Amino acid sequence: MKNKVILIASSVLLTTTFSMHSPKVEASSAYKVKVKTDNLRVRTAPSLNYNIVGVTNTGQTFSYLGKKGAWTKVLYKGNTRYIYSSYLKKYKSHVAKKMTYNESLFASPTKGRLTQGYGKSNGAYGYTFHNGVDLAATKGTPVYASASGKVTTSKNSGAYGKHVMISHSLKNQKYVTVYAHMNSLSVKSGQTVSKGMKIGTVGNTGNSFGNHLHFEIHKNSYKYSSYSAANSVNPLNYL
Repeated sequence: MKNKVILIASSVLLTTTFSMHSPKVEASSAYKVKVKTDNLRVRTAPSLNYNIVGVTNTGQTFSYLGKKGAWTKVLYKGNTRYIYSSYLKKYKSHVAKKMTYNESLFASPTKGRLTQGYGKSNGAYGYTFHNGVDLAATKGTPVYASASGKVTTSKNSGAYGKHVMISHSLKNQKYVTVYAHMNSLSVKSGQTVSKGMKIGTVGNTGNSFGNHLHFEIHKNSYKYSSYSAANSVNPLNYL
């Protein structure tokens, strides 16, 4: 039995991502779950035999949709998915009213592999909180506007290297998206862009360890902190 538990634990914690499709759903539960460990696999169904569609890390939260055996059903990127229950903490959400998932607001900014999630960081470059997600891709891979809006920044500067910031007004809520470490920039400050419009290409500029896109979403105006979330939100809950 001990060996079986170890096997299950290792199987749900390895870092792998796949692309799958299933019907979108809404979150109506008054409960949420919080992830208690890093590199926790998300699956299409409650069994190790089913496909892996993502990986979660410590501190990430998801709407609770129920349980099936040793697995918890959650809302993950707008879909019903399953995570091994032993690594989750269930709690009552402060928002009791029905919540509609925001996946229609933003689109994935590039095709890439998730290499670092949102949340606590290892302190590289002095940052202890990672305010966005990193998507690894080959140099020159197109980067697209995640939503329609106005370019507020397009330049090569500081830790972000070549980067673009876009302000958005979506369903009476203001957001700012950040696209960093790019190889080239295709838009200028003040330009209006539409969702899915090419704004640059993936690169390795600024404080970067390899070709990837660092992507952030901020509510209201852009506020950054190297040790806390500030007003950033987890992009994986919006894409």
